[in-house]
Amino acid sequence: MLSSRTIAVVVLMTPLAPSVLAQRSESTATLLLRFDNEHDLSAKEHLLLTVTNTNKDAGAGPSLLRLAVSTTNSDTRWMAMRGMATLRYTPCAPFLKASLKDFDPLVRANAARALGDLRIGNASDSLLAMFATEKEPPAVQQASLALRMLNIKAAAPYIREKISAFTGQTRAWLIQALGALGSAAADVPLVAGYLEEMMSDMAATEAIQELAGVSFGPRTLGLISYPPPETVAARAWWKSHKDVWPHCDDCHPK
Repeated sequence: MLSSRTIAVVVLMTPLAPSVLAQRSESTATLLLRFDNEHDLSAKEHLLLTVTNTNKDAGAGPSLLRLAVSTTNSDTRWMAMRGMATLRYTPCAPFLKASLKDFDPLVRANAARALGDLRIGNASDSLLAMFATEKEPPAVQQASLALRMLNIKAAAPYIREKISAFTGQTRAWLIQALGALGSAAADVPLVAGYLEEMMSDMAATEAIQELAGVSFGPRTLGLISYPPPETVAARAWWKSHKDVWPHCDDCHPK
C-alpha cells in the first residue's frame, strides 16, 4: 500500500495566494469531484488532505463514504477509506467490511487497515476470512497489521502458515504480527528461525522480545552497523536457549 506523504508548508510573511484562498473556499462537493477525477496519486492525496483538514465539521465523512460507494475509480475508493479513517468516521465500517472482498488488492488492503485504525472490534470474523485466503502482499501486510491492532489472536494459525509463503517485507510484517498474537512456547522457535535472514531479522528480534518477555536492549536509532546490536544479542540468546526452550531457568514466557 502507498504510504501517506508528509507535506511541508512554508508560510511566508506575504498575503495568501489567490489559488490558496480559492481552494479554501471550495465546497466539499467540489473538492471531492476533483478528487475523484484526479489520478496522479500525489495530487489526489493533496486534495484528500484538504478535505480532511479543512472540512472536518462539514459532513466530509458521509460525503467520502457516498463517493467511495458510488465511484468507478479504485484509487478513489481506497484513498477515501484512508480519509474516513483519518476523520474517525466509524459509520463506514459496514462498507469497509464488504470491501475486504473487493477485486482490487489495494482496496482490500486499505479496507483492512481502516478497520484496524478505527478499532472496529466486530470486524474480526470478516478480517480473518479475508486474511486466510489473501495472496497479494499489500493486502496481507495491512491485514496483518489490522489483526494486531484489534488483538485477534485467532489469526495466529493463519499467520504461521503465511510466514513461509511470503518473503521480504511481507514476511517481516507477518513475523511482527505473530509476535503480538502468537504464543511463546510454540512461536519463539519459529520466529527465531528468521534471526539470520536479512529483512526478517529485526522483525524476529522484536517478536521474540514480545513473545518471551525478554529484552535485547533498546532499539538502535540512526546510522548503525548491520546487524544491529539488539539482533546480535537475540542471536546469541537463542543459541544458548534453543536446546532447552521453553524449559530454561532464565527465560520467562508470558
